[in-house]
Amino acid sequence: CRFAKVRHAGPMLSLDNAFSGEDVAGFLQQMRNFLGLPENTEFAVTAEPKIDGLSMSLRYERRKLVMAATRGDGEEGENVTANILTVKNIPHELPASAPDLIEIRGEIYLSTQDFADLNAALVAAGEKPLANPRNGAAGSLRQQDASITASRPLKFFAYSWGEAPELPGETQWDVVQAFKGWGLPVNPLMALCHSGAEILAHYRRIEAMRASLGYDIDGVVYKLNDLALQKRLGFRTRSPRWAIAHKFSAEQATTVLEAIDIQVGRTGALTPVARLRPV
Repeated sequence: CRFAKVRHAGPMLSLDNAFSGEDVAGFLQQMRNFLGLPENTEFAVTAEPKIDGLSMSLRYERRKLVMAATRGDGEEGENVTANILTVKNIPHELPASAPDLIEIRGEIYLSTQDFADLNAALVAAGEKPLANPRNGAAGSLRQQDASITASRPLKFFAYSWGEAPELPGETQWDVVQAFKGWGLPVNPLMALCHSGAEILAHYRRIEAMRASLGYDIDGVVYKLNDLALQKRLGFRTRSPRWAIAHKFSAEQATTVLEAIDIQVGRTGALTPVARLRPV
C-alpha cells in the first residue's frame, strides 16, 4: 500500500538559489527595491546551513503531534506520521507555552557516520548500499513498516513553520529560538547577521566547516529576520521574496592518477579512461 496523500495548509515552497556574492547582493537589493527602501539600508538576516535531507511538516494540535507530511510537490505530500513518531529527537508533545495549533517545518537527515554504518549493515545483509545520506533518509522514512524506520537513526532540524495562527515571536530568529525552548532540535550554526558583509562571512565560516559537520549540507539559507517585512514582501509563484539559498560549489579533492587505460570502441575509436585513487 502507498502512503495517504495530505494537502498542506500552506504550500511548502522551494527557494531561489544564489551562487556568488553578487547574487546575494542582488537578493538584498531586490528586497530594498520592492520595499522602497534606500540603497544603503542594511537588513537583519538569519543564516543557517542548508541541510541536504528531506523536507518535513509536523502538525501539532493542542500541543500533540497529530500529523507529519513530506513536502511532495509543495501543495500535497504524504502522511508519514507513524514513521515520524519513531524519530527520537522529535517531541510527541510541546510544552504549555506552545500555541494550540502550529505546523513546524524542517529537515529529516542521516548523519554521515550513521549513513556509513547503515550501508555497512546493508552490505553485510547482502543488500544494495544506498547512494547517499539524502536517499538513505528518504528511503528510511518511506518504509511501510514503521519498525524499519525506527531502526534507522534519523534526525530532524526545525527551521520554519506552515499554518500558525499565533507565533511565539515577531522575527525569524525569535520563533526558531522558541522552537528550541519547546524541545525541538534547531541548528546550532544558525546566526543573526546585520549586513551583507556579515552574511558572507558566516557563509565562508560554514563552508570551511562543511567537511567536519557530520551531516551533509549544500549551502547556507538566508531569511529576512523581520516577519512583518516578510509578509510585505510575500511570494513569487514558487518561492518567497524574503529568502534565498546560497549554494556551495561542488566539493573538491586532490587524488593520484594511477593509470590510463585505452578502451577500444565498436568503430575502433580509442578512448582514454583515467584510473584514479579513490578519495
